[in-house]
Amino acid sequence: MGNMPNRGTFGLVVGLSIACGGDEDTRQDASDGVGSGLTQAGTSSADDGESGTKLDLGPAADMPGVDETSGEECVAQTLEGQQSYQPIDVILVVDTSNSMAAAIAAVEASINADFAAILGGSGLDYRVIVAGDYPPGEQLDICISMPLSGTDCVAPPAVPAITDVYKHYDRATGSGAFLDNILVWYAMPDPHALAPGGYADWVRPEAQKLFLAMTDGTSASGDASAGQVFDDALLALPGGPFGTPGDRRYVFHSIISMSPNNPQQDPWLPADPIQGEGGSIQQVSVISGGWRFPLSLPDDFDVVFQQIAQGVVESTPVACSFAIPEPPEGETIDPNTIEIDYLPGGVGPAESFHQVTGPAECAADAFYISADTIFLCPEACTLVQADVEARLDVRFGCDVGFEPAG
Repeated sequence: MGNMPNRGTFGLVVGLSIACGGDEDTRQDASDGVGSGLTQAGTSSADDGESGTKLDLGPAADMPGVDETSGEECVAQTLEGQQSYQPIDVILVVDTSNSMAAAIAAVEASINADFAAILGGSGLDYRVIVAGDYPPGEQLDICISMPLSGTDCVAPPAVPAITDVYKHYDRATGSGAFLDNILVWYAMPDPHALAPGGYADWVRPEAQKLFLAMTDGTSASGDASAGQVFDDALLALPGGPFGTPGDRRYVFHSIISMSPNNPQQDPWLPADPIQGEGGSIQQVSVISGGWRFPLSLPDDFDVVFQQIAQGVVESTPVACSFAIPEPPEGETIDPNTIEIDYLPGGVGPAESFHQVTGPAECAADAFYISADTIFLCPEACTLVQADVEARLDVRFGCDVGFEPAG
């Protein structure tokens, strides 16, 4: 979906190697690792076919066989794999002019069951931010009910009932000022003092962003170049929350006045020409790799939301930071001995990432550690995120020549 790599079956598998030696009952060499799995109690000796966990095949080729300082062998051992994906912020911007009644009703009916339920069931860390006129609206309004929000919308409270996963930014827009308002509202306080810094208060810097724009587009500019102007302005927002021209961190889906595709439930893709109204808005979808759907088919919105939600689940990239894994019982980890093996396609041959002291020392094959968290350097992160079958093994316990700062 857009610039995001396909999530596929990526599993962040954390393989741990500990320094030990002398005890034949607990020692396992590389050849044993292939056939017999693990030797420590509490770990599994084979993939059970259900968890998807991949077992360590033994130490990498460049892994020292003996710790230079202690003379003890470094023995490969694997704990249960972990998966970690980047958070996703979904920003649903709704035109609440009088022509949008059927579309708004379809959104209110479908967003919980056909969108939020799929994201929640995936285990992703997601947040939905609705930007639209809250009841009582100037013309129409939108109220999202439980379980996303904290109200049943039968008698909406005076202030939007936000939750941990649901926020409502109460502002009204039509199609004419649609893109301009997305930019202005970013830092404009809402009328309920829920977001005094604008909806920027709810957009997480580390999250991927997905806009879902709903408008008839009748008064929006048909000039596609206006979409490029919007993209430039969005990427120029302070702190770069939506990325850069070479690395956008947002995708913009449109539900707008256009002819249906064939079949009618299929989206128009970025390579397809502009269809129908609001060429400026559609162009943002084209630029960002988003999809476009016809507003005239509200009965299909359940399928539309399902497609978009599933696309989010499949395309959310693996996080490039993760906590130092818990060692086996009775063991400790010296962070200065940590190395990471990246196995392309999950099978190798392994490429080793070495530790550096911090971001300023980053290299293409490096990582750094801060506050018990491992951070892949940018180029290493890009490499891993592009590999849907990638595997990372974390090794520790041997002197690898790393000198900590200070």
